[in-house]
Amino acid sequence: MQKSSLLIVFIVSLLTSACWKKNDPSPKGQISSMSVSAKKVNDEVTLVLTAYTFKSPVGPEPTNFDEAEVWISEEASGHSNMKLAYTTKEKTLKLENLKPDKTYYVAVKGTKNGVKTDFSKAIMFITSSLKPTSTLVETSRNYYMKSSGNSPYLAYVDDMTGELVLKNWQDKSTRVLFKNIQSKWYQVKGFYAQGSRLFLETGKNNNSERAFEYYDIAAQKFVPIEIPANARVWNYSFSPDGSKLAYTDYSRQGLYIYDINAKTDKLFSSDGFFYSFDWSADGKHIFVLRNATSGVAKQIVKYDATDASQTPTSVFQWPDESIGWGTFSPKEDYVLFGSYVANSADLWICELKTKKFWQISDIGNFGWVSDKEFFVNTNKAENEATYKTYKYTMPE
Repeated sequence: MQKSSLLIVFIVSLLTSACWKKNDPSPKGQISSMSVSAKKVNDEVTLVLTAYTFKSPVGPEPTNFDEAEVWISEEASGHSNMKLAYTTKEKTLKLENLKPDKTYYVAVKGTKNGVKTDFSKAIMFITSSLKPTSTLVETSRNYYMKSSGNSPYLAYVDDMTGELVLKNWQDKSTRVLFKNIQSKWYQVKGFYAQGSRLFLETGKNNNSERAFEYYDIAAQKFVPIEIPANARVWNYSFSPDGSKLAYTDYSRQGLYIYDINAKTDKLFSSDGFFYSFDWSADGKHIFVLRNATSGVAKQIVKYDATDASQTPTSVFQWPDESIGWGTFSPKEDYVLFGSYVANSADLWICELKTKKFWQISDIGNFGWVSDKEFFVNTNKAENEATYKTYKYTMPE
């Protein structure tokens, strides 16, 4: 329901800006910093090691290293508990002898011309993984892909043509809902009202103000969604039945809830931390992603949608700031979210009851197609002609 299609852009910009510590030019092309990323393909974990030199006024640029040390720990307590595991001259390194269902922390040091760098920023990855059970669809290009947990539909915008496409992943039928992209554009926001309506952000190409419509799948028609005339909508989320719009405003602080049927606009909370939020599946609560009480951790809390004065309930906490808002399963047993904590564009899955995690690398969009099934729209490899959308099933 929230903007998972923009997730990777958000994470990459956040982490890229945080990686560069030194602002002085590197002497004689020496390494100014190192970074490491962990990419998972099925059950294999490959580290990618990168060295940077800082050139003024250009900034950090990749450079070579003579040798790199890879330090690994099973404890989240910083560099002090890490042990030297590998010394390599290669830029990629496949890790071996990893324990199943285990979380690892990795940092690297680089050496060039006899000068060794400090530790890189530590990353985290987990060996628990899932494999796709089937391929739902293949497309030449898509973005803003969303799924329905109540009906067999995926919707997306074709990145090459701008067309709005509705696809039934069961019978493989495809319906182009809108073609006239010269006068108007659409972004897919999600399926609501038990999957019978596709909600869309829309606008004319010469107008930057946000507007909304829904597509009635049975009636095959677009219907405008009226919002308050004085609202300048910033972040937002529609309730599951499509009857309410929770939003923040460019001009006013706090979170507002607009009842689309009753046409009433009320201030839910005057607090200013409502940046990422979503409705619960039953429409009775509002989930909010916000800073935890200490460190860089993030947490998801749950508010009573009728009373913001009540103390919110903590649902989930993540140890790193690089988390993009995700989506809960229809019965709220799991949450999907994106994070750059492994220095890679990864999807993470958390079973809320057990706090067990899984990790899938190189993803674009994602969403639930049933209580225990979700889709992942992957990045295309160089030798592939199409983008594949896979279905995953949570283990029993």
